[in-house]
Amino acid sequence: LTEFAIWAVDELPAERGFTIGSPRDATRRGAHVAIRHADARHLTDGLIGRGVVPDFREPDSIRFGLSPLTTTFHDVARGVTALLELSDA
Repeated sequence: LTEFAIWAVDELPAERGFTIGSPRDATRRGAHVAIRHADARHLTDGLIGRGVVPDFREPDSIRFGLSPLTTTFHDVARGVTALLELSDA
């Protein structure tokens, strides 16, 4: 799930300003992916409003916790798609 999330964020248009803040090495990353963006706090609020529940980490990170027991690939895709839509708003 974390590899898929990183791949999906990497596929977002560069001008949207999203970067990966987590280690890319899976052995150092754990089950969370931090996505950096200048407007992370606002985007986190927007995601929550859409039923995607990340958490915000100062100063600029949206953190997705990706437990395979409760999260599907579809959930990850929906979250990243919501990020794209919110960054366009």
